[in-house]
Amino acid sequence: MTSPAPAPLRSSRGRRYAGLVALVLPLVTGLAACSAPAPTVASTSSASAPAAETPSTSSAAPSAAPATPSGVSAAVEAALQALVASSPQPSTAQVRESLSAAGFAPAAVEVSASRTPTGLAADAVEVGVLGETECVMAQLRSGTVATSVLPVLPNGRCFIGSVQR
Repeated sequence: MTSPAPAPLRSSRGRRYAGLVALVLPLVTGLAACSAPAPTVASTSSASAPAAETPSTSSAAPSAAPATPSGVSAAVEAALQALVASSPQPSTAQVRESLSAAGFAPAAVEVSASRTPTGLAADAVEVGVLGETECVMAQLRSGTVATSVLPVLPNGRCFIGSVQR
């Protein structure tokens, strides 16, 4: 006339829940990975570029942003390559000035903080240049520029969260 101990019941429910999570989690993760388009990535280093090419890269910057995504990507990369050639770890303001000088509207440029909240230099500066349907994303790290073209976020921006203005 004794009832079963409550501990085995809880343990059984816990195992069922853990089993359900173990089955559903990989499915959800796999679907999330399949839903996003693969980014186009290009990576170059100013350290590998000959010194004679640096001035021609900076003079090739357009006076206005090109309309095609590949043209925008090339223009962003050229402007940032010229910047990291002179300053391997540029500040947020330097990145904005460089892209503005290359003909990109300040409202279309999103840049991460170049300093941490504690005042240290950030390992990398992230840059997003908003186009009509795509964002040219770039990462500046130790004199290296890596770019990719990604879709514009549903909020109409390239970055999630705060942007340094």
